[in-house]
Amino acid sequence: MTELMGPGKALRRLTLRYVDFDGRSGRSAYWWAMLVLAIITGGFTLWLRTRGAALTVTAIFAADVIFLAMFFTAAILAVPYASLHVRRYRDAGLNPWLLLLTVFLPLIMIVAETGVQWVNISAAALLVVNLILCTLPSKPNYSFF
Repeated sequence: MTELMGPGKALRRLTLRYVDFDGRSGRSAYWWAMLVLAIITGGFTLWLRTRGAALTVTAIFAADVIFLAMFFTAAILAVPYASLHVRRYRDAGLNPWLLLLTVFLPLIMIVAETGVQWVNISAAALLVVNLILCTLPSKPNYSFF
């Protein structure tokens, strides 16, 4: 059984296991790390929303700086969060390849911005399925490989 941990230990483990796609991660490690990601994302979103409409050169420049900060933060955090997802799926007894369907496909659908409503609803539904799968309890001594 995996151990319970607080936010500090979960973040320390996330940074130490940056590119470690082997092993397992328990629910507490996953959810503390996801909470930090939600706070970072929410902070950027709030920051961007408070800038208002880009009517001046300064506002346009500020929006571009915020976008670049968001892009580089996402690029830096993509690998550790991908490895955390793989380890969490493995810990729950799920095949990690299922992430292609529950995370990467919805992200591609969202980025494509087709404007078709059912595509957006499908992407959101798949992300909710991912969250539900990540709440499953740990399966002791379970391995696909």
